[in-house]
Amino acid sequence: MLAIAPLYSDIEAVNRSLRFNIGAAFLGMLWLCVPIGAPLPLLMQVVEASSTQLGLLSASWQAAMLVQIPAALFSESLRRRKFFWAAACIPHRILWGAPALIPILLPEQKAQWPIWIIASLSLSNIFANLGTASWSSWMADIVPTETAGAFWSIRQRAVSAGLIVGTAWYGWILDHQSAPESMRGFQWVFLLCALFGVCDILVHLFVDEPAQGRVANNVSWRERLRAPFQTPGFGALTLAMAVWTGAQSLVGYTLALPGFFSMVHLHASFGANYSQASYLFISAALGAAIFSHKLGAWMDKAGAGTVMQKLVFWAPISLLTWWLAVPGDAVFLGHRFPIAVGWMTVTGLVQGGLYVGTLLCQFRLTQIYMPTHGRTVAMALHWSLAGLGGAIGAFAGGWIKGAIESSGMPTFLGGRYPYDVLVLLHLVLAWLCVLPLCRKLALSERSSAQ
Repeated sequence: MLAIAPLYSDIEAVNRSLRFNIGAAFLGMLWLCVPIGAPLPLLMQVVEASSTQLGLLSASWQAAMLVQIPAALFSESLRRRKFFWAAACIPHRILWGAPALIPILLPEQKAQWPIWIIASLSLSNIFANLGTASWSSWMADIVPTETAGAFWSIRQRAVSAGLIVGTAWYGWILDHQSAPESMRGFQWVFLLCALFGVCDILVHLFVDEPAQGRVANNVSWRERLRAPFQTPGFGALTLAMAVWTGAQSLVGYTLALPGFFSMVHLHASFGANYSQASYLFISAALGAAIFSHKLGAWMDKAGAGTVMQKLVFWAPISLLTWWLAVPGDAVFLGHRFPIAVGWMTVTGLVQGGLYVGTLLCQFRLTQIYMPTHGRTVAMALHWSLAGLGGAIGAFAGGWIKGAIESSGMPTFLGGRYPYDVLVLLHLVLAWLCVLPLCRKLALSERSSAQ
């Protein structure tokens, strides 16, 4: 399937491991489409969570990335990373069943449900990030560098397939529950997502892991944290991705796919039901699958920095289509749906390709700018700082949306929606802050290739 990784002499062992990785990715997406797709934000709407609580929940996902740093420092003292990763991630996935159990355990305390859900999922996010840096460095060690772009593109198609199947299935479950029983549908969805999430971890245990070199005992943790920033390009990449992650979280995008504020906006402003709101997510995942087919070769040929620069320019422009979304219904083949759903589903194909493209570029760029020694700590620093930017963006998005809802839209934006303001702020951050840093990375990549 792919060229041999330099850490192995058995090409079949490499390819077998990468096949298990791709299969596990499909199962993992049957879990992931719940936290980053329509079910989670719409559940929070059913339990009457406020805009600030929505922002807090989204921010907790990003802020939890900070625990990657101490976890990575510990992980680098281990000869093997795989079982440490699994021990952290299995309880992380199990906790996603909490929203199914909270209504059973606390039936008379409905006002407390949002708080307990946020607390449970925040704890889950902490467990998840205990293992994230170990997984990232593990994958960087096993994926062949010379064909990394091709591998991530192949994997992205499996990811998109899992997201589409899971989103459609869960949407069907939720739409087939009557209003008084809607909570029961959410309980089934969250139980299933926890089950598939655990299966993802178990299948991933069949992926081979090269032994990592342990850090010498005389190297202090301060030196280990400073070391990655001495690698040229690491600081610029990390800063660029922190701001870019924050800009995406501002409009409710997680892992480059629409969720949270965009789903709630479709449901609350245009009357979309659960399946209709998920059409945007499915469309974005499909666009990602189509675009990733060509993206890998493009990255390997032009350079991930150059591709990232172009995507960061065009992606925010594609989101301006939200400004053209209007109220009202349309009928197509006998099916009635909000006009905004149809419009954003069509444009979501382009948005999914562009935004997921930036995530794949980020994966590739981390391979380029990460030191080979102390890679687990370097990955932790990069992703945790990117997550901190995402947490700030998510919380700011919730606060801004709530402030506008309580005080009204600015006069010069009369007739628009609070979400449209977030879209504009997203574009400003991307063009003024992220684009110059991406240009610097592209120039550095081109000069080093000469």
